[in-house]
Amino acid sequence: MARQTLEARLRDEIRRRGPIPFADFMRVVLYDLDGGYYSSLDERIGPAGDFYTAPATHPAFGALLALQLERCWELLGQPESFTVVEEGGGKGRLAQDVFNYTQHLAADFCRAVDYRIVEFGRTGRVTAPQDGNTGIAISWNGNTSPDEIEAGVIISNELYDAMPRHRVIQQGETLYELLVDATDGGFIETIAQPSTPALAERLRKLDVTLPNGSKAEIDLGGPAHLTETASRLRRGFVFTIDYGYPAATLYDGSRREGTLLCYHHHTSSTNPYIRLGRQDITAHVDFTSLAWAGEAAGLWTEGLLTQQRYLKKLGSQAFIDALRELDLPPQDVMANRMAILELTKPSGFGGFGVLIHSTGTEAGEPFGADEIVISRARGGLDDLPPVLLTPDHMPLLAGRYPQYSELDSIWPVTQRPETEEINTGGTQQ
Repeated sequence: MARQTLEARLRDEIRRRGPIPFADFMRVVLYDLDGGYYSSLDERIGPAGDFYTAPATHPAFGALLALQLERCWELLGQPESFTVVEEGGGKGRLAQDVFNYTQHLAADFCRAVDYRIVEFGRTGRVTAPQDGNTGIAISWNGNTSPDEIEAGVIISNELYDAMPRHRVIQQGETLYELLVDATDGGFIETIAQPSTPALAERLRKLDVTLPNGSKAEIDLGGPAHLTETASRLRRGFVFTIDYGYPAATLYDGSRREGTLLCYHHHTSSTNPYIRLGRQDITAHVDFTSLAWAGEAAGLWTEGLLTQQRYLKKLGSQAFIDALRELDLPPQDVMANRMAILELTKPSGFGGFGVLIHSTGTEAGEPFGADEIVISRARGGLDDLPPVLLTPDHMPLLAGRYPQYSELDSIWPVTQRPETEEINTGGTQQ
C-alpha cells in the first residue's frame, strides 16, 4: 500500500478535526519524519539549496564563535568539563568551522569542550564533522539537550524562526485566529475563535494591541522550548541568534500581513500552501518573549545586540584586516572580504539579533554584555590565524558579481593602503 503524501495526511486530519491551527500545519510540512522539509536528505543550505545562513557564508562566523566559547570558558573559571550544546545543528557546518578554529586556541579549553549537536527531526540523517586533533569530544543527540549542563553554553543559529507558530488577525476589538482548511483546490485560511487562550494572553503580557486588520504570528512553542532547555544549565550562557525584533517593534503595525515567508531555490514567497515539504517556512522571532523565557528558567538577560555589533565586538574586523597580509590573488581577497562583510551587513545578517542569557555567576549578578562579548581577536589576530572560504561555503561573490572574474585590472587589492578602514554604516564598537 502506497504511503500517503503530506497533503493527503493533512486533509485527513482536517476532515477529522475541522480547520487546524497554522502551527499544526507548519509542524507537519516542516518536521514530519516522512516527507517534512527538514526530514529530507536534500541539500537545503547553499547554492543547491533554498537559502543560505551565516555559517554558510564564511568560516569567520564559526571562528568568532569559537573565540566566544573560549571567552565563556574563561569567565566560568576554566572548568575541566565545558559542555557546548548547539541546537538545530543541521549537518554540522557551523560545528566544523568552530572545530577548525578551536585547534588554534588554548589546549586546556579544547580538552574541556564536550560539543553536542541537537538536531530536530533529522536524527541519523546528518554526518558528524571530523574533530581532528583538537581533543574536543563531539556527540549527536536526538530532540533533547542533555538532562543537566554543569558548566557550558547553549547556542542556536536560526532555530526559532522555524518553530511552528500560530497566526492571528485583529478585527475591531476582537482577536481571531487564522486556521487552515482544505478545499478541492488546495488549502485555504479561515477565521475562527482562537484555538487557545494563550494567544490573547501572550499579547496582553507583551502589552500589545494589534491594529485593526493586522495579521501576526505568535510562537508559543519556541519560548517554552527555551525555558525547558535553559533550565538544565547550572552555570553558563545561552546565545540565541536569529532574525526578529523586540515585541514592541515586531507588533507595531508596520507589518500588517505578518512576517511569514517561504523559501524555495533562493526565491521567497508568502504562500505556505504550495510545495508542501519542499519549501522552508519561517517568521521573525519575538525576542521579548524569548528573553522572558530565559528569565523564567532563572537566567539573566544580558542583552540583545545586532549581529553586526556582536561580531564586531568579537573582532570580525581583524579577520578582514588579516587578508591584506596574505599572498592571495586579488579575486580571492575580494571574495573573502565581501563574505565577511556580509556577516555584518545591516540589511542582511548584521541586522539579526543576538540574545544573550547567563546564569551561575559567583556574585549572583549578570556579567554584563561588554564583559562577555570580547575575544582575543578584538584588537587584531596577532598569533591567531586568518580563515578563508572553502568549497563548502556559499560563493557570494561569484553568484552576485560575476563581472569580478578579472579583478586584477579592476582593483589591485595588494596595493591598498594599510590605513583603509571599513565602514558598513552601522553601530560602532
